[in-house]
Amino acid sequence: MPDQKLQTLFNERLRASAFTSRRWVIAFSGGLDSTVLLHLCAQAVPPQSLRVIHVDHGLQPSSHQWATHCRTVCDALGVACQVVSVKPDNASEASARDARYAAFESLIEVNDCLLMAHHADDQAETLLFRLLRGSGVVGLSAMPVRRSLGAGELYRPLLDQPRSLLEQWAQQQGLVWVEDPSNQREDYERNWLRHRILTPLCERWPNAASRLAKTAAQLSDTAVLLEEYAADDLKRLGHGADWLDLEQVGRLSQARLNNLLRYWVYTCCDHRLSARELESLNQDLLRAGADRMPTLKVGPFILRRYRQRLYITPLNERVSDPFTLNVEEASWKLKQGVLAMIPTQKAGIGSDEAVELRYRRDGDRLRPLGRGGSVSLKQLFQEAGVPPWQRNSWPLLCRNDEIIAVPGICVCEGAATSPGLQPIWRPFGLSEGGGFDRL
Repeated sequence: MPDQKLQTLFNERLRASAFTSRRWVIAFSGGLDSTVLLHLCAQAVPPQSLRVIHVDHGLQPSSHQWATHCRTVCDALGVACQVVSVKPDNASEASARDARYAAFESLIEVNDCLLMAHHADDQAETLLFRLLRGSGVVGLSAMPVRRSLGAGELYRPLLDQPRSLLEQWAQQQGLVWVEDPSNQREDYERNWLRHRILTPLCERWPNAASRLAKTAAQLSDTAVLLEEYAADDLKRLGHGADWLDLEQVGRLSQARLNNLLRYWVYTCCDHRLSARELESLNQDLLRAGADRMPTLKVGPFILRRYRQRLYITPLNERVSDPFTLNVEEASWKLKQGVLAMIPTQKAGIGSDEAVELRYRRDGDRLRPLGRGGSVSLKQLFQEAGVPPWQRNSWPLLCRNDEIIAVPGICVCEGAATSPGLQPIWRPFGLSEGGGFDRL
């Protein structure tokens, strides 16, 4: 492909990308790939609409020289360059990548689009690496062409182009780039895969990298289709913000159930279930006896089964401190949910006094209106179907330390008046939260 064809292809992709970008941000390492990307951008976009970020991982003795090189290249093109130093947890590829992406995410602003120079050889390498790790369809779709990143977006416009084409273009343009010596170290798994497997494959089948990249793109389409199926299943089944109805879910085939569970957990907490986690979920939670309440930790969340429902909850729930409230105010936002007072013509609590909000204690008892006697708070929660993990954070309304209402469940004898105020309690789902505040 002659010089202008790559430039024309790149220009067309930027125009057709449908980004609402006010600024293109280039991830610039100073290596071959990102050098080509930078010069393609410099010929397609005005300098004032470009910004370059160079991440210095500090893992190589010459890393400061690479930063100087990057600044020099950007100065020659009239493009702003920001050098960011990071400290990976260790010298591994994964740690360096995590630190690098964290830096990009923190610097990207609204309507920014981060351009990355990954190409077909990188995509083929990622596909092979994930195949060897036993990844499913989502993992085998490898790197996406575009995705959200922080406040902006990420775009890989060269992902289907072979590295050989980029190198040819760079040589024809007379570009200068730096070589990272760590790319030759075969103790890094990806480097070993690149040098020992992918390079011989491409020598035997010259189009191997591009074909593998196309396979990843097809798997990406399959992953999107599976998510659409899961979304449709989820709409038809009983569910809340953080629970699934297991009776309805159990009517699905195993393959469709697995697909739904992966999708549901990911949409709830941005966690991709591993094959082992999915097996544990099926075996230990879904097939557990009805009298059991098993749990499974997934990242910073817990999956729980209770009364034919599968719940997902944060590992560490935040709870507001007890306080005194004036019931004439409409509602309060607590860390764990929203408490509201709804006027009712039926029996409710009076509005002419201060009420204390506290949480359960051992031995708590109360006299719900209409019950004709006292009952333990534990029994009341069980009868109302309140999950055990929500009981310690469920607000209780008291007067002189005596429970006068359990919001969302009952008003007590001796505190009821008609008309009155009905206390309502709505625990937060996973997508909600916040500190204590009056709404």
